[in-house]
Amino acid sequence: MRRLLALAAACALLVAAAPAAGEEAKSANKFRQREASDDMLGYPHLDEDALLKTKCPKHVELRWQTEVSSSIYATPLIADINSDGKLEVVVPSFVHYLEVLEGSDGDKVPGWPAFHQSNVHSSPLLYDIDKDGVREIVLATYNGVVNFFRISGYMMTDKLEVPRRKVRKNWYVGLNPDPVDRSHPDVHDSSIGKGATSKESSVNQGKSGIESSNGTESRTMQGAEPQKNVSDHSSEAKPDSTQVQGNVEVSNNTNNTESGSISDVTAATENTSHTQRRLLQTADKSDGQTESSKTHETDPEAIGATNVENNEALEDDADASFDLFRDVEDLPDEYNYDYDDYVDDTMWGDEEWKEQVHEKAEDYVSIDAHILSTPVIADIDKDGVQEMVIAVSYFFDREYYDNSDHAKELEGIDLEKYIASSIVVFNLDTRQVKWTADLDLSTDNGTFRAHAYSSPTVVDLDGDGNMDILVGTAYGLVYAIDHHGKVRNKFPLEMAEVHAPAIAADINDDGKIEIVTADAHGNVAAWTADGEEIWEVHLKSLIPQASFLSISYFLKLLIDCIVVFPVYLYGKAVHVLWQSVPCNRPTVGDVNGDGHTDVVVPTVSGNIYVLSGKDGSKIQPFPYRAHGRIMSPVLLLDMSKHGENAKGLTLATTSFDGYLYLIEGSSGCADVVDIGETSYTMVLADNVDGGDDLDLIVTTMNGNVFCFSTPSPHHPLKEWRSSNQGMNNAAYRYNREGIYVKHGSRTFRDEEGKHFWVEFEIVDKYRVPYGNQAPYNVTVTLLVPGNYQGDRRIVVSGMYQQPGKQRIMLPTVSVRTTGTVLVEMVDKNGLYFSDEFSLTFHMHYYKLLKWLVILPMLGMFGVLVILRPQEGAPLPSFSRNID
Repeated sequence: MRRLLALAAACALLVAAAPAAGEEAKSANKFRQREASDDMLGYPHLDEDALLKTKCPKHVELRWQTEVSSSIYATPLIADINSDGKLEVVVPSFVHYLEVLEGSDGDKVPGWPAFHQSNVHSSPLLYDIDKDGVREIVLATYNGVVNFFRISGYMMTDKLEVPRRKVRKNWYVGLNPDPVDRSHPDVHDSSIGKGATSKESSVNQGKSGIESSNGTESRTMQGAEPQKNVSDHSSEAKPDSTQVQGNVEVSNNTNNTESGSISDVTAATENTSHTQRRLLQTADKSDGQTESSKTHETDPEAIGATNVENNEALEDDADASFDLFRDVEDLPDEYNYDYDDYVDDTMWGDEEWKEQVHEKAEDYVSIDAHILSTPVIADIDKDGVQEMVIAVSYFFDREYYDNSDHAKELEGIDLEKYIASSIVVFNLDTRQVKWTADLDLSTDNGTFRAHAYSSPTVVDLDGDGNMDILVGTAYGLVYAIDHHGKVRNKFPLEMAEVHAPAIAADINDDGKIEIVTADAHGNVAAWTADGEEIWEVHLKSLIPQASFLSISYFLKLLIDCIVVFPVYLYGKAVHVLWQSVPCNRPTVGDVNGDGHTDVVVPTVSGNIYVLSGKDGSKIQPFPYRAHGRIMSPVLLLDMSKHGENAKGLTLATTSFDGYLYLIEGSSGCADVVDIGETSYTMVLADNVDGGDDLDLIVTTMNGNVFCFSTPSPHHPLKEWRSSNQGMNNAAYRYNREGIYVKHGSRTFRDEEGKHFWVEFEIVDKYRVPYGNQAPYNVTVTLLVPGNYQGDRRIVVSGMYQQPGKQRIMLPTVSVRTTGTVLVEMVDKNGLYFSDEFSLTFHMHYYKLLKWLVILPMLGMFGVLVILRPQEGAPLPSFSRNID
């Protein structure tokens, strides 16, 4: 019998467990279940002779090489920072220094390097923060500070400082460090508060039903009890930091509801008593006191017979004078006084009432802010003011707090319990925080940590003209946040740890924006702008992030970390555990020349995949296998020579095997350049030396900067001056989409007169037959530095419905100065394209004055030379000949 009962119990347990197992399988995330298995495999044997004997030489030559102060882990910036018509390379070295090199020969620009107090994990940007007509170099640093450097190398005192994030000290108590449901983070889980509120409501309803038969007094005493329960719940539940305000709001709403019901009960009691003034009574009054109170209320003779000064009865005339106040109904309306009209008696429901728990400073922890990725500058809300969007990671730096003096600041706080991430938006006019969107909150003990490694991407997802912000976190969530800081519907998307930035591009040539995300387990997925999955593929290798390595990934990925991860300071290796790595985001373009858009994804395993933008299928002959891990995005460029019509694009990237790879997209054939060093940064392309060819800029962790020349002719749309091409563009522009200034307008020249023309061309030719991305909003800005007294920013805008050649007229300033013309275009999806050139004003006029002064002097000197005395003629003498 016992065996039968045991068997029945086991069957019941199996039946009960079956739905739970099915529910768990349903909720399991496919991206997290996969592993980056290829990262555990070794790299193929490197046959240098075979590798160098290429069948498709690209004829790349070294133009110059320069060494900077320390290792380079963030991609540099190519720009003309001083408006002299020559390009410079802005290099953010890892430790303390920002350096600027001449593009022509690699020499360091006078006044540089500039010193700062922190490390750097982000690329430099350009922005005119002080409105003087000269763009400063913007550099976000590890310690949460954004510095601005003038072109002379001087670091401005104006800076942006990201505030710390305040969370509850014990926010993690009772929470699972690795929650099963990660479709949204715990910090935004409103079900915690709703569940507690529903439980409390049911309890209160039960009490109300039980006590409803006890009369008015018992219902009034109930009023203080829910408030006590709310306070107790708020002190026990405390789910996380971002719900602090939410918890307060829930408690307040609950109290207001209870107070309203109490007021109704009290009002009903008052209406049935018919007394002119009700005395306040406590529950512990004696029966004698209560009886005395009732006697005073009901016996008018007793009222008239008592007096505060004596116990004797009043005289008849004096007693008659109070008859007016004894009969309330006989009073006029203006004298009919109702106590409840002026006093809310609900606050006196019970003398044992309690204040809500006061939030004390010691109940919170302020977590240090760190910037581990490159910010984005954009006008996200169309208010005419530029904002800076920063993905911020909050944590306590172990190395910093190993110092006993610094450790005292924490007062025994456990460093491992506080890791968070947020999007912080600064108004660049006021230089104040405009709003903050808190994302994730985690501990360092769980599998998923809330770091924000990836740079934000701003793009218009819904076509309303305002920019939305895409950002992924190591917690495995990809957020889409609108311009007010609110998470869009159907977001965040759930994957494994997201290290690479999400990119926005039209990958399937349908004229609409798609989102491409990649995670640390080797998953690549494409989504619609509404968050619906289009396709996904598992590449079995990590697609790493641009800024920072976590300890878990560091240990999982590397065995020889001391060899692979030194930081070079002035040529000397300093071994560190924490350091930046480049942003290995996908890039977009027609790789094989078949007319369809492809997605290029590099991986830590050394494989470079080319995926079809339409369905995610692998494009042959890829993947291409390098002989070392690839830690940077792949540059796409057209390396065809003059008069050559090559099919497809060339993929340029560096690998940990010490080679620069140049891979043909149509055939997979590769040419390599031995640089002998590992690199974490993206290869950049531009005409940096002022010639007619396209140059490549490569930086290494040893602190070396290489400039290679190619035989490919330069074109403005072939340039790739920064990792994100200005704001949000991860796609190749040449013969695809973009805007560029025509050669006649971009030539460095001197302008005179009243105005000049800027000729440019809008290119959009790859979405056949789906049409173009019109309208194109074009803004041409003239930045005027120097002693010009007018507006330093002269802006002319235009809206164009078709691609093609256009021109805009700009005024000529009336002073002798330089200028920079910035041409920007935003299409209907908010994708940003730009081109720029420098010129001078009235410089030739002053040169003419100079020659007008010098030429007469030179003429007189020539006359003196021509009319000089002959060599044989004696010089005249005025001495007397005494002979």
